[in-house]
Amino acid sequence: MDGTDQPSDSELRPARWFHLEGTERRGPVGIEDMREMVLEGSLLPDSWVWADGMPDWLHVRDVPALVPPRALRVTLPAWPDEPAD
Repeated sequence: MDGTDQPSDSELRPARWFHLEGTERRGPVGIEDMREMVLEGSLLPDSWVWADGMPDWLHVRDVPALVPPRALRVTLPAWPDEPAD
């Protein structure tokens, strides 16, 4: 923030999220869309994702905001063996 204690425009904007589909970058989409893709299975634990402010691409399983809660993970085919919260 600057000296006025008011957030800048960039601090107010939600992060833009991207994911890789094969070698193609897809996005931007919002965090809710990314979470929906995880739940529907189009983004798997090993899928690569990136958002504004992240230094590098990460796997979905390494982004806490995208990891489904344990109660949901056990119902998703790609997640049952993932560690608990």
